[in-house]
Amino acid sequence: MSLRIVLVFLWLLASLATHAQSKFKVIPLPLKLNDVNQEFSGMARLGDRIYILPQYGYHKETALDGEFEMYSIKADSISRVLAGADTVITAYRTLKVRGLEKLPAEVKQMYQGFETLTFVGQYAYIAIETADIAANCYLIRGVVDTANNEILIDAQRYVTLVRPSYISNAGFESITWLPKEDKLIAFYEFNADAKGNFAYLIDTSLTQLPKKVKTPFLYFRNTDAATAADGSIYAINYHWDGDYDKYLNNNFVNNPERDIKHAIPSLKSKLDHDPQYLKGNTFARIIRLKNYRKNKWQEVAVFDGFKNNWEGVTLFNKGALVITDANRSSKQVTQLVYIEF
Repeated sequence: MSLRIVLVFLWLLASLATHAQSKFKVIPLPLKLNDVNQEFSGMARLGDRIYILPQYGYHKETALDGEFEMYSIKADSISRVLAGADTVITAYRTLKVRGLEKLPAEVKQMYQGFETLTFVGQYAYIAIETADIAANCYLIRGVVDTANNEILIDAQRYVTLVRPSYISNAGFESITWLPKEDKLIAFYEFNADAKGNFAYLIDTSLTQLPKKVKTPFLYFRNTDAATAADGSIYAINYHWDGDYDKYLNNNFVNNPERDIKHAIPSLKSKLDHDPQYLKGNTFARIIRLKNYRKNKWQEVAVFDGFKNNWEGVTLFNKGALVITDANRSSKQVTQLVYIEF
C-alpha cells in the first residue's frame, strides 16, 4: 500500500471521528442546574431563550402548594459552547411559576410532578403527571411574563387526559404544538398496544374536550416531542433496562425482541449477538413523524442512553437539544446535549 493511500485512509478515519463527535456534544451546565435533584422533564424554546422544566425541582415536598421555578438559557450562550467560544454555560434566569396552589383538588391530589413544556404565543402549557392509580393526567396553561420572569397559571383553565392504559409510571410526557392545525398533540408514554394506540388533539384554549387520534405503534417510551415549522414531529424514544418488565413484558407486549430487530434495525446486531440485550442496556434515539396522520415513526439519530434518562427535547440549529431527568439518583447524571442530524 502506498504512503499516499495510507495518508488518505488516516485522514478519512480522523474526519469520521470528528464528524461523530460533532453529532453528540455535551453542554456543561451551571452548578445549580447540574444538580440531580432538578429532575428535568421538559424543554422548549421561546424567542431567543431555551426554557427547561424540572419535574419537581427543589420543591418536591411542598408539591403544588409551595414555590416552583423553571430556568431559561440564552440560545446564543448554547451556540457559543457548541462553537468552542465558551466551555460552559455561565448565565441563566430563574422563572417563578405562580398560581399552582389555586388548582382544584382533583388536579392536586394525585400530582407527581411536571412532565413536558410547550409554548404557543404568550402561553406556556405544562403537563401534570399523576400517581399510577389515577385514571387521569392533566394539562394546564399559564401566561408568560418575560419582563418579570414569571408564569401565571390560570387555575380554572385545564384539560383532563384519560390514560389509555395502566403502565407503571407512564403519563403524557410528550406534548407539542402543531402549527398548521393550531392544536396541541399529547402522546402517551406507552404506545405498543397491538390493538391500536392514540394521542389527543387539544384546542389551545383548553376549553374543549380533547379529540382522540390514531398514533403509530412504538416500542419503548415516548418521553418528549417538538415540532418543526413544516409540521414534522420529533420525539425522544428511550428505553431504560430497569423498565423492561413495565414496557416489554406486560399485558400488551411479551418477549418482543424478534420483532424489535425488524422494527428498529439499529438494534438488530446487538440483539443478534445477545437476545437479552435490552434487559441490561439502555437505548436512546430521536424519531420523526412527518405529520401526526402518518402511521410510522422514522429513526433520525441514535445516541448514548447510559445513565441518562432523556426526557426533554427542543429543536436547535441543525439538530436538537436533549436533557436528562436524573431522578435524584447518584447513579444518573444531569446533562444537556446537542445532537446534530
